[in-house]
Amino acid sequence: MVDPTHIADVTNVQGDTITAAVRPEAAPGLTFSKGHAYFVGQVGAYVRIPLGLVDLFAIVVQVGSTAHDEEAISGAVPGRPWLRLELLGEAHRDGSFERGVARYPSIGDRVVLVTANDLSLLYRVEDEAKSLRIGHVANAPHLPALVDVTKLVNRHTAVVGSTGSGKSTTVSAILHGLTASDRFPSSRVLVIDVHGEYGHAFGGSALCLQVDADELAITEGNKHRQQLCLPYWALPFEDFLYLSLGTVDDNSATTIQQMVIESKRTYVRNHPELGLNPNGVTADTPVPFSVRQLWLTLHEMHFATHTVQSNAQTDATRAYATDKSGVPLIGDAESVSPPTFEPTVPSKIFLSGAAINVRRQTNSLGARLRDPRYNFLFRPGKWDVDDSTGEVSSDLGDFLETWLGAKESVVIADLSGVPNQVLQRIVSVLLRLLYEALIWARKLSEGGRERPLLIVLEEAHRYLNDSKDAAGEIVERIVKEGRKFGVGTMIVSQRPSEIRATVLSQIGSFVVLRLSNTSDRTLVRSSLPDNLSGLFDAVPVLRTGEAIITGDIVKLPTRVVIESSNLTRPDSSDPDVVGRRLPGGWDAPRLPQDYADVAWAWRHLTPHSRRVIRTIANNTGEK
Repeated sequence: MVDPTHIADVTNVQGDTITAAVRPEAAPGLTFSKGHAYFVGQVGAYVRIPLGLVDLFAIVVQVGSTAHDEEAISGAVPGRPWLRLELLGEAHRDGSFERGVARYPSIGDRVVLVTANDLSLLYRVEDEAKSLRIGHVANAPHLPALVDVTKLVNRHTAVVGSTGSGKSTTVSAILHGLTASDRFPSSRVLVIDVHGEYGHAFGGSALCLQVDADELAITEGNKHRQQLCLPYWALPFEDFLYLSLGTVDDNSATTIQQMVIESKRTYVRNHPELGLNPNGVTADTPVPFSVRQLWLTLHEMHFATHTVQSNAQTDATRAYATDKSGVPLIGDAESVSPPTFEPTVPSKIFLSGAAINVRRQTNSLGARLRDPRYNFLFRPGKWDVDDSTGEVSSDLGDFLETWLGAKESVVIADLSGVPNQVLQRIVSVLLRLLYEALIWARKLSEGGRERPLLIVLEEAHRYLNDSKDAAGEIVERIVKEGRKFGVGTMIVSQRPSEIRATVLSQIGSFVVLRLSNTSDRTLVRSSLPDNLSGLFDAVPVLRTGEAIITGDIVKLPTRVVIESSNLTRPDSSDPDVVGRRLPGGWDAPRLPQDYADVAWAWRHLTPHSRRVIRTIANNTGEK
């Protein structure tokens, strides 16, 4: 009796690559076995090679046929179709399956179809409580696509795909599963969102910390959308110097460092409850000091004039200009108003002798302190320093609780309002602060070992490129050693070829959606942990929302259809040009335009109409 599942015979074995000649009666097409229909010779299909007490499983990566007058590939039989297979693992008679093979097939061994029962064995997991369903197997809709939650978090994952391939939807589907309160009530996820997309996907189930949170969110009293604050005084000195003054020479940096140290030591002396030794405080110690007072001091050092020469100058000898009432114009640190000094007069009014060669940088710092786009950093809400008292309303513990201890499982860092020229450094300092906190909390219940943290890095190519940027350095550190401290990463990018090779080399699993760019495909192919050179050729023709998943998080490399409803998708879809049901589109009637409203929105850094905001403010009684 002919076995309908016997489709080919092994003709060549070369490492983990097998060539099999298709049997004449099983030519590529449709065959039936036990009431089920199966396609023969489909790229991406699984096959089984029985070897006594062990069954080898392989995946079809190439299908071809060689004519009698053509040069045959190794193992191909002229005139017969052939399959190129790549070995994946072996199943034992007790029903267990493991990756890798201990035995190899011999010439003439049978290659048989993988039936529905075989597929169930392949994809069966021992403990579904430790797995997460993100979709279904593409060629077997009845089989759920499960990923290992522990390895997803600890071993690092990359989600890559071209624009419009479904990356954001895929990430959203994964995160919704990871943060389901009925299964994972203590999950902890941080999303670095540079485009402001993910707040829409999670709504009230996530805390969205937004740079320059717009007035609409504030007037609505949305407790799930708050102002993102990153206190400058908690930053390492090198990062603070870069974000405040930019590039300065070493001598000037040393002088400024000593000024910061002395300010921090003064705060520690005034707060003995901190239990810190003032002499042990460094410029990197995360205790408050006033950046505006620092600016005022630097401004006076460079722009002040005095009534005496440099060797006798003190604060009392400054030659302040006066207003019409005779009041000295001494400036104000809180409002970043510079003092005004008398112009130099030979032998009477002299230039300051305390300048340290940061005149231009001091002016730049003053401009940033006045720029509302930097308020999240230099006026960080309740973590801002009162310039008159040197005190803060909230300390570092409250800052860490906001990011790491929020009642919502997902915290979204919406960085869409961060100036592009400092985005890399902001990502760096945020990750560095949280990572350092979790390292020092590794033996505490709040630490990462007891409650791991997954960091999702959206649009990672923007700040993880090959340049010597600080964000790349801290992410490299996390992917290398984060597993020991319970910190994992999910790298999301449409241009993986622009990401540091060191970062990608540490990735344990890949979720590969449609990739159109040749350089991106080449890079990802070389980084994949499984031998998928043939299967990977299908990447350019994957459907939207379809992915090849490989690595530690799955038992086998799998082609998966991601499941996600419209209600959970990020706000990342392309606008409809025609056929829209909502107002707008090229086929809709022209409406009255108000570009003054556009100018107002731009100047006030909010995407909402001033009419909408004023209406809400009037209804709530706010001004």
